[in-house]
Amino acid sequence: MIERCESCGIPVMIGREMRWEENGVISLANSPRDRMVFFESTTIDSMFRGIEELIGESIEPLVIESRRRETRKFMERSFPFEVRNVNVLGERDMKAGSTYYSKAFMETVTKMRKEINEKVLVIGSVFGYGHQFLSDKWERGEDYPWRTQVIRNAYSVPLWVADTLGTIEAFEGIDMTVEYKEIGKDTIRVSAFPGEHPLELQERLQRKHYKLKPGQLTYECCVECGVPLDISRYRWDLKEGVITATDTGRRVAVMGPLALEAVLDDLEAAHGEEIVEAAIEAQRRFVRSRVDERELRNLVFSLQALTSLRGLGNVTRFEADEHHLEITIENSCIHLLVIGMAQALYELALKREESEREWELSADGDLTITIH
Repeated sequence: MIERCESCGIPVMIGREMRWEENGVISLANSPRDRMVFFESTTIDSMFRGIEELIGESIEPLVIESRRRETRKFMERSFPFEVRNVNVLGERDMKAGSTYYSKAFMETVTKMRKEINEKVLVIGSVFGYGHQFLSDKWERGEDYPWRTQVIRNAYSVPLWVADTLGTIEAFEGIDMTVEYKEIGKDTIRVSAFPGEHPLELQERLQRKHYKLKPGQLTYECCVECGVPLDISRYRWDLKEGVITATDTGRRVAVMGPLALEAVLDDLEAAHGEEIVEAAIEAQRRFVRSRVDERELRNLVFSLQALTSLRGLGNVTRFEADEHHLEITIENSCIHLLVIGMAQALYELALKREESEREWELSADGDLTITIH
């Protein structure tokens, strides 16, 4: 049972692990230099598909490889070695033992392994990743049952596949390959196997840390868990692993923006600058296709507050009329998606089919967007 805040009803884990800062950033309590965002999960796979259509080739292998590296790093930081090491305790010779002690040992290890894997699934449920299951290999007593996972309604298929792969690698300490297939409506089974990665990426990326500026934002928060009340009004369906944002009515997920930015950086390194424009354009088209007039009015009037509430940064400048839109966001992240969203909302507000965009991301994290 996942514990909820008695006052506002959201999972206690959210208030315990995350901090809404005055500068538009959601930080992690145990790692203040890292940040998280609440972002519409349907946007992600739509952007990937849009990029594929615009460049004419599949990007899924690269997406999975790039994301799995970041997930592996995150899990290695989140779970100490002695916890992760449980999955490689025992080995087959101990399992094959017939003595009372060897059987008792393996029963204890198996129980510990299952509990740890269930904790990982709980994190995914709270973060809105979908309805995750332990595979039936646990019940059948098969070797390495944690290498197979099942999910229904994944927040993003390629990212969840990569999350699973990176998590298994972190717990076993070896490189893996991954396969997945659909086994039912919106349900996939992912299996990992020891082996070299099919796509070799050079270690181009240094670990990025955001250069953050101070801010003066304030939030009305739950008196018990400290989470902003606007977030506490979101609906958490913990059984299905789905978070629905009450301000838009759309599904969101909690994720680290750094991992998604690493994917886009790797795509740009592999395919050139066309990926940048393809990502922005894919996001623009998706938002235009999904936002109705009622939602548009709500988003236009609450854009500044929504940006900081979701952890996307601090809007310090917002000017708009029938000729142009100018926005400056300090401490910005996943900027390509934000640019595409801003352009789409401006076009919809003016009932225009197209517009011109200009943008600049400074070294200190300031994002300036101009739409004509």
